[in-house]
Amino acid sequence: MPRARTALAALLLLFPRLARSQVPSEPWSFYLLPYPSYNSLEGFSINLAGGWYKGAPAGPIPVGVSLSPYVSLATSGSRAFSLTWDNSGRVPGWRFLLIAGYEHLTRAPYFGLGNATVVNDSLESANGGEARYYRYVLARTTGIAAIERRVVGPLRAHLGAQYRHYRTEPLDAPSTALATDVAAGVTSDTGSRTSFEVRGALIFDSRDEEASPARGLFIAVIGAKSLEGAGALGYTRWAAEAREFVPLSGDSLVLALRQAVQESHGALPFYIAYERLTTWKPEDGFGGATTLRQNLYGRWLGANNALASVDLRYKWWDGAIGLSPLRLWLVAHADAGRVWNQGQRFEASGLHTGYGAGAIAQLGRASLFGIELGWSPDAHVQFNTTVTLGY
Repeated sequence: MPRARTALAALLLLFPRLARSQVPSEPWSFYLLPYPSYNSLEGFSINLAGGWYKGAPAGPIPVGVSLSPYVSLATSGSRAFSLTWDNSGRVPGWRFLLIAGYEHLTRAPYFGLGNATVVNDSLESANGGEARYYRYVLARTTGIAAIERRVVGPLRAHLGAQYRHYRTEPLDAPSTALATDVAAGVTSDTGSRTSFEVRGALIFDSRDEEASPARGLFIAVIGAKSLEGAGALGYTRWAAEAREFVPLSGDSLVLALRQAVQESHGALPFYIAYERLTTWKPEDGFGGATTLRQNLYGRWLGANNALASVDLRYKWWDGAIGLSPLRLWLVAHADAGRVWNQGQRFEASGLHTGYGAGAIAQLGRASLFGIELGWSPDAHVQFNTTVTLGY
């Protein structure tokens, strides 16, 4: 459930908690924070975040245990509600996750299927001047449960399940990209459907820190199966991802590499192809801050996708309050990736790219605020801000 959040929100939330994170037997703490946000899909939103939490003990795991309700209301009419329980660092050798939520998105992205879709600005202008042509309505009711167990050393086993009920429809406009594709028979995946997906994974994780590693290796191999019956969708998908972190000058200059691939088989609707297959909290879209940077969020849509990236990270400033780090990273990156539909094969041609540079402020063990200026051949000059809030 991505949201671009403001620097002010991050600062208000994090600084009162930095000193408390150094207490080994930390009691439960509570916060409640209303804040505004903006992104190009939804416009302005009013958000309410809060919950109860305990920090993680010393080590690479940044999150102890938290119970976090979240509410978001956007000027576009979109709304989201969720409750997340994340216990990653309070039971040695185990991790637990539960998420329940509902989203009604009136501006979900749909630019068409496949790797060669083209954005036509005149179509957006003809649909009200609010980039409505490449949007549709997506409602999701979500239930997620996951558990991980350390097997030996840095090797973990993962087991999870995801229930989602979907309702999709084109926007109420003379014509949109989704309405055009439905009329042409490119896709018929609208209406209401249900998916119940079970997942298993093996994870190798030797990173020195999970939020901002300077050394180590992360490898995940994930398999997922949607159970059929009673009108539910039936498909399988798998994903593999590797991330390598190589210190070039102590821990100050770090080379970070990433390679990821995801494939699927069976009746996979476009709105599930829009979702990333992960081992923990859900992610959406191919394109945007967590995948193909400097490309529009959710810009590329296909049943299969592949991604590679390289980052050069320089720790320009490194401080701490107690055990909580305060850091400023300077970052330059280059990304390349593409999608392809079922029945097609991956080809090295037709790659989409993105390039950028910026700064990331780390406040505490898991909270990051970044600003970035970059360029891609598809979206041209892009300015992005991203915030990840943690404990």
